[in-house]
Order: sequence, then C-alpha cells, then structure tokens
Amino acid sequence: MERIRPLPYRVPLVDGESTGSFVTRLAARHGQSVSHLLATVGKGRSAADVDPWQSELYFNAAARQRLAEMVGRPLDQLTRALASLREEHLLPVGSGAAAYRWPWRPLSGFLVRGCALCAARRGVLDPVWLIRPDPWHICVQHGRFHDFSPSDRHPFIDLSPGPHVLRGEMRRLHLVRKLGPVGRLLIADAFAVLAHPAVRLPRLGSSRTAPLRLLPIAVAVAYRMARLERLRLEDRLVHDDYRRWREEARRDLTLQFSLALDAWSDQHQPLQPPPLPLTRAARPPSRHYRQPRLPHQPAVPEMAPVDKLTCLPWEMRARGPRPYG
Repeated sequence: MERIRPLPYRVPLVDGESTGSFVTRLAARHGQSVSHLLATVGKGRSAADVDPWQSELYFNAAARQRLAEMVGRPLDQLTRALASLREEHLLPVGSGAAAYRWPWRPLSGFLVRGCALCAARRGVLDPVWLIRPDPWHICVQHGRFHDFSPSDRHPFIDLSPGPHVLRGEMRRLHLVRKLGPVGRLLIADAFAVLAHPAVRLPRLGSSRTAPLRLLPIAVAVAYRMARLERLRLEDRLVHDDYRRWREEARRDLTLQFSLALDAWSDQHQPLQPPPLPLTRAARPPSRHYRQPRLPHQPAVPEMAPVDKLTCLPWEMRARGPRPYG
C-alpha cells in the first residue's frame, strides 16, 4: 500500500487505552464507520459488529505503521499509550501486507472502563476502555475503582470511604516500579495466598468488590514476600535467613496465613545448597547439586492476569457469572 496522509483532526491519546477504543473514537471524530477507517489501515474482518468494551483490536507491524501515519504521530508515542500495539501483541507478519484482526474476545487481558475524569483532562469526553491484565483498575488520582462492567448506571465505585484501598494500590504500584516483573509475580502470589482454602477469604471473581477487600491485604503479604525473594534472586539467601523468615511468619500471622505462606516459601527456597554436616562420620556429599526448581517462568507476559502468574497450584478465582454488581 502507498503511504497515507494523516487525518485532519488530532485525537488525544489516553495511557493504557485499548486499540479498539482508540480507533472507535478516531472514526467517530472523523464521521466514519470503524470498518471504513480500518479498510484504509489494512485487510481484515469487518469490526462493524464488535464493540470496544467486548474485545480488542490487533494489528500486524505493517498495519500499525499505517495507523501511526493516519493519526500523524510517531510510532513510539502510539505504542507507549496503546499497549496492544507493542511487539508482544502484534499479529504475525504473514505475507507482509497490512492486516488487522478484531476477535470476539481479547486474545489476552481484559477491557476495563477508563476513568472519565482522567480522560476529560486530555480533552476526551467519549467513553474510554483500557486493556488491563486483570478485570479491574484503580485510578489513584481520582479515587475510583473501575472494572469490566458495561453498565452506565454504576460505571465506577467511589473509594473516598476506603482510603486504605488507595494506600494499598499506591504501595502496589511502588512495588512494581521498584521490582519490575518480580513485583507483579509477588502480587500474584500474594493474591494466591489469600485464596488458600485455609484462609477463608472471598476469592477474586466472587463479587465486584472482592478486589477492594483483598488488595490491601495482598499488598502487605507481597511486601513480606519481597524481603525473602529479593535475597533469593540475588543468591544471597542463606538457609538460616530462610528459616527465620518462616518462623517470623508463623509468629506474626494467624495459623491460616502461615500455612499458606509456608506453601509459597516451599516454592521459593534458597538457590544455595544447604550447609554440609561438619561431622567426620557424615556421608561425603555429592559433587552434583540438583538445580533448584524455578517457581515462575522467566518471561512475564504484559497482559497475564494474577491467576496465570502465580506459582501456587490451587484455584484463585471463583467460577461463575461475571460479577457486574
């Protein structure tokens, strides 16, 4: 395809917005149908019957480049704002021709309503849908909880009566900024600890407000885990430190929590071999140590939800109808 000219009206970007949401706004701003606009970008299935709150729109590299030309923005600026345009989520190159795909469900992640106040600050008055790894999002700027409910009657939950939830989310963001993917893994493992059968807390998915009740506790657990995991990954965790960490957890927490944390720490044992016996009568140690089992995959997918990231084996989510509230 030949190079295309930018559209006349500039549409603001919203950080974390789904590509389908952005393209829907782009088409509306220019008085076009989404399918007509996409025909200029590349070839693919018509999106006329797909709504941006139902599924995500995906491009290959060629179509992504054409979209950048259409909106008149540098490609790196577009990919910073629209997560599904990043390399991890691109469609296969195929023949090399520009192509898009709009399946009936997102290939990964969840469509979550964006904060209307944040969007309005960017000059966006239309509904905005974010693509998120989990089916909720907390706006710490405006104290609002959003999820994947399409209802306009209750588009968000006001968190001003629950400042502890906002504090928990800010601590979660700090941990992820500080530790990167390891921080995300620890948060996932912490939610899994809360889902241990002995703990008896509501599971994610059991109600719309379950994340609000669980988040502050999960973040506190994740910070406790981080004290151990950072030493382990730096190969500085010795068995005495490991044993003390487990003893502190048993002393500080309820029996139910300590049982769940024991199960987690079993998966995160020191990378160093245990100390050798000092008696002469002891059997000579083997020269070959078994490689420690790594509890997590080395790559952390951007849109993997907490139940797909944890190393713990039990069920984390309640199964049943989607809790729109």
